[in-house]
This record gives sequence, C-alpha cells and structure tokens, in this order.
Amino acid sequence: MSRICKYLSFGSVAVLILYMAAMTVLEKFLGTEAAMKWGYHSAVFIALWAVTAVSGVVFYLTEAGRKGSFSFPVAGIHLAFVFILAGALATRVSGVQGALHLRIGDEAATSFQDNGMESHDFPFEVSLGDFEIEYYPGTYAPVDYVSTLIIADGDGAAELPVAMNRPGRYGGYRFYQSGYDEDGRGATLAVSRDPAGIPITYSGYILLLVSIMGFFFRKDSGFRSLAARISRRACVLLAALLSLPGLASAANAAAPVPDHLPADVAEEYGRMLIYYNDRICPVQTLARDFSMKLYGKPSFMGLTSEQVLTGWIFYHDSWEDTVQEVGPGASSKEMKKSGERQQAVMLVRSASILKVFPYRDAEGNVTWYSPVDRLPAGMDSEQWLFVRKVMSLAGEAVAMKNYTRAGEIFGKISEFQRKTAGDVIPSGSRIAAERLYNMIERPGPVSMACLTFGILFFILYCLFSGIGKKVRIAGAFLSGLVFLYLTLVLGLRWYVSAHVPMSDGFEVMMLLAWHTMMLGTLVQRKFPVILPFAFLLGGFALLVASIGESDPSIAYLTPVLSSPLLSLHVMSMMISYTLLGLAMLNSVMGLVKNWRNRAQLADSADISLFLLYPAVFCLAAGTFLGAVWANVSWGRYWAWDPKEVWALITLLVYSFALHGKVLHAFRNPVFLHWFCILAFLCVIITYFGVNFFLGGLHSYA
Repeated sequence: MSRICKYLSFGSVAVLILYMAAMTVLEKFLGTEAAMKWGYHSAVFIALWAVTAVSGVVFYLTEAGRKGSFSFPVAGIHLAFVFILAGALATRVSGVQGALHLRIGDEAATSFQDNGMESHDFPFEVSLGDFEIEYYPGTYAPVDYVSTLIIADGDGAAELPVAMNRPGRYGGYRFYQSGYDEDGRGATLAVSRDPAGIPITYSGYILLLVSIMGFFFRKDSGFRSLAARISRRACVLLAALLSLPGLASAANAAAPVPDHLPADVAEEYGRMLIYYNDRICPVQTLARDFSMKLYGKPSFMGLTSEQVLTGWIFYHDSWEDTVQEVGPGASSKEMKKSGERQQAVMLVRSASILKVFPYRDAEGNVTWYSPVDRLPAGMDSEQWLFVRKVMSLAGEAVAMKNYTRAGEIFGKISEFQRKTAGDVIPSGSRIAAERLYNMIERPGPVSMACLTFGILFFILYCLFSGIGKKVRIAGAFLSGLVFLYLTLVLGLRWYVSAHVPMSDGFEVMMLLAWHTMMLGTLVQRKFPVILPFAFLLGGFALLVASIGESDPSIAYLTPVLSSPLLSLHVMSMMISYTLLGLAMLNSVMGLVKNWRNRAQLADSADISLFLLYPAVFCLAAGTFLGAVWANVSWGRYWAWDPKEVWALITLLVYSFALHGKVLHAFRNPVFLHWFCILAFLCVIITYFGVNFFLGGLHSYA
C-alpha cells in the first residue's frame, strides 16, 4: 500500500507539473479561456490534485507509522497543503466573484453579475454615496481610490468605505475598488462571496507558516542535521563561469564638443524643481533621463547631464548632429528608439516638458506649467509676466555669455517655486537625496567588476583548491564595498520614492544582487569559498538590471501596489531565488572540480541541499503571501496567471529534492547536482520566460 501511494503521490505531482507547463503555453496561443476550459477548471486537473492529496496523506501516515518517525512540523507542512487544496476546491464550488458598476445618484443595486454574466441577488441594497481620488501632495499621481458605499437593509443604512487594498465587508460579501468613470461620479467594484474557501485556505497558510518555523527549530530535522555535518568539515564550493560581455567602446575623442553652459551654471539650472513623471523632482532628474535617452549614459563627451539638457535648450543647433539617425534598413526596435529620441528632443526644444512654474489657485491646489503652456485666467499679472518672460531673459544672458546673470535668473526661478508651492515641495533632505542618487553610477560598471572578481576567484579555487587569507580578506572587502553601494542605491531610491524599492524589474534585480552580496559578505568568514558565488550571481543580477532597463525613473507607487504584503512577497521570492542560484552554482562547481572524488561530491551535495531547505520554504511563503495580497487587492487569491503557475511549478519541482528519505535518487550526489542545475531553469522561466514570452498579469515583475 505504501509503495503504491508513493508512486501515486509523486507521480501525480510530476504529471501536474507537465500539465501546468503545457497550459501556460496553450494560453499563449489559444487564450485564457481555452487554458481554463481544458486545463485549470477541467475535471482531470481537479482529479490529479485530489489523487496527490489523498495518496500523499496516506503515504506519509503509513511511512511515519512504520518507522515511528512522526513529526508535528513535517506533518503540519503536508497537512497545510491539504487545507490549501481543500480551500481552493471550496472556492471553486461555492465561491462567487463578479463585478458591480455604480454611479452617484443612481438607484441602489440589488444584484451583481459574476464572470459568466449570471446575476446574483444581494440580501441588501447598495448604492454609491461618493467617490474620491486621493493624490500624492502637489501632484496628479493617485495614491488611492476611495468609494463610499451606502448599504441599506432592514436595519437601516450604513456607510461602507472601499479603497485599494482595503476592501469593504458586509453581510458575507466583500467589495473591492476595481475602476472608476472618467467623470469621477462612478465606480466599478469587484464583488466576492466565499464563506467556506477563504477560511479553509487561510488556515492552511497559517499552518504552513507555523510548521515551517517549527521545522527549522526542530533538532532532528534534515536541515539541522545538514548544518551539523557541514560545520564539522571544510566546505568545497565554486561558481559557474559564463562568458563576460565586452565593454562598450569609448566615444570618439576627436569629435568637437558642442556649445554648452559652464558646469556651475548648468548645475544651478538642475537645482530648479520640475513637475516630471507625476511628481516634483529636481530638473537634474529630467536632465539625466534625457541624456540616457539620447546617448545611453548620464554624461556626453565629458559634459554633465545638466550641461547636455541646457545645451539642447540654449544651443540646440550645435547639438543636432550629436544624435545619429537610423538608416532605411534599421530594425523596428531601432526605429522605435529613434522615434523616442526625436520625441524627447522635440519636448525639450519646445519647452513643453519644462513644467517649472507652480501656480496655486484659490482653493490651494498647486498646478505646474511650462513657459509655453496656456496659463490660468486667475494668475495675477506679475506671475503671468514672470512665467512668460523669465526664460527669455535667461536665454538673452546666455547669448551674451553673461553666465553669472543666467545663474542668478535660475536662482530666482527656484525662489519663485519655494514661495509659490512651498508646502507641497519635497523636503530639502529628500531633494538632496535625489540629487545624490542621480550622481551615483548605475549598475553596469559594477556588474562588470563583480563578474571579473567572480572569475578571478573561480580560477584561484580551481588552481589552488582555495585562497589565502590575504586574498580572502581582499575579497571580503570588495564584496562589502559592493554591498554598501547597493545599500546606498536602494536606500536612496527608497527614501526618494517613499516606498520599498520592489516595484519593477530594475529594483527587483538590484534587490537580488543586494541579498547575494549581503550573504557573501556576512558568511564568507566561515565559508570563504562563497565569494565566487556572491560575485557571479550578484554580477549577473546587476547586468540584467543594467541591460533590461538602464535606469528607470523613480515614480510613486500605483495604489494597488501600495501594500506591505507586496513587500514581504517580493522579499521572500528574492531570498528564495538567491539561495536557489547559489545552490545551482555550487552544483556546477561540484561537478566540474570533484567529479572524480566521491567524498567531496557528497560534501558539496550537502551544501546544495542545505541551501535548498530555506530556499524552498521562502518560495512557498512568498508564493502564498502573494496570494493573500491578491485576495486583499482583487478578491481572489489565485488566478492561474502564467507567473503564478510557474512559481507553483518551481515550488513543486524543488520540493522533490527535500524528500531524499523516500526518493533514493536524491541521495546520489551526482544526481542531486544535476537536479539543482536543471531545476534552476524553472526559476529562469518563472522570472524571465513569463515576462518576455508568456505574458500575463505579472509580466511587469
């Protein structure tokens, strides 16, 4: 019986992995509806999960009873997944999700439509009392959308506020802010009723978290046994070697430098504030983005980004030949980038992007205008004259080479900004932090340095089976410098944007590198051979950050992303990916260097398995934290989106390695090493494959 259940449980999981992978491809070509019909909502799919759960429980109880090795944490982990599956089934059978559109002043609604356009009656009446968009101070960037519902039943009427990440609950129904009408008098709400599924599912999440914590504190756990074995002998680790991309060639030094302002005058221009990307920031930020857009770097021919921007503004004829136009045979991608460069130049030359003049209306609202915008009728004559003429005066001073006068004019504009919009302008410390952030070199050169250090340590370990104390100290110093650099960049980005830097691909890759370098810096004294891992994995993460999006602008979080659950979700996933990457590199090293030495292969296999335990548990925690966040934000904790599916596939694949007591193949060091290498493909598909090929709701992350 035990043998049959073993093959049924692990076999059905393997089939599920292949099934779900196939469905993500099917969805790409035939659409979501086909994937749901033939995959995630099909009877075969549900049956496979049922077989997995039942056979897994029977197998665990049989094995635990036969060996007398019952463990509450291990049992709790497996039981938690049973609860989660049972909750999902309950949601599928009895839960209802739909949408409701309301407008201020309309009659109260008594029903809503589900996703299949079927109508469901409320046991009460609901109407929209008010809708409001809340903005970040002094901007038009929304910080929240808030609907005030009026619920009327037999006991009277009550107000129910609904906002992003703050659903309203009444009578067993949950209302989520989903959208709004352009005139601001209507709102679309997601409606959910799931009285059985959510309590069961959340019970599974809680049990999983408690059991995982208990597992790591349990003295006879597999993880603690590995830790004891590793601490009693020397670690033998090494990193993978991949080709290092070549550096870009230097610019032609013989080319004449275009006309430009002196650096101090251009810097004064960059100190002015501007309304840019839906927030108030230094003009220096626009200058850096402009230079990056045109030349792919923050400086050009030795000139600062502020000199580049002011050069195009005051000496545009001298700068026209500095941007190369694409030829007729250019690719669509090159044509697109050329069009973006031309648009950036047009916006700067027309001054329409230079919204540096704030205006406060009678109600105290501040709006920013460029010199060429249509100014409000309520602006007094002195302000109107200042906005219309001051930039022309600056241009005249520049034309006469009276740079001192030009700098004074830029300073006058800054004074006008502080006087007019003082209470909505970011604090001086935040502006200073952003200026410092703009001056810091981005990850491209740092990634090359990390990869170089990683290759160097790789060679040292391969040739000398280790490194000397002085070299190790030097490596620790270098890794510490990279860690401090990443801490500074992420810390400044956090402070300036007022949110944890985890909202886009650039920030996530920087966070992955930060985790890697932190681990390399802190544990290298005990495990000095982790340095190649830290430098190589961190270097590749920084390389992806630099080539994927060379320098994305800082922006406020959209309301739906403004949740601490999102931060915990991303942090858990990045820790997991970091550890899985280290396990993969360790396995590459084990096979490359120790393929003839069985004992050393076993030692390095223990290291990989030691890393897999926290990696898999962080992956599980991160996946289900994301589900809780989705439930709080949208009213459903699982949508079978390709990113969600591949995260689940990755979790299931790596979970096989933690069952070495019953899956004897994983006791073979060579097999375990190859597994860690090949399984990492799941991580690559989850993060990169979904983003670039499969798409979906999570394609931005």
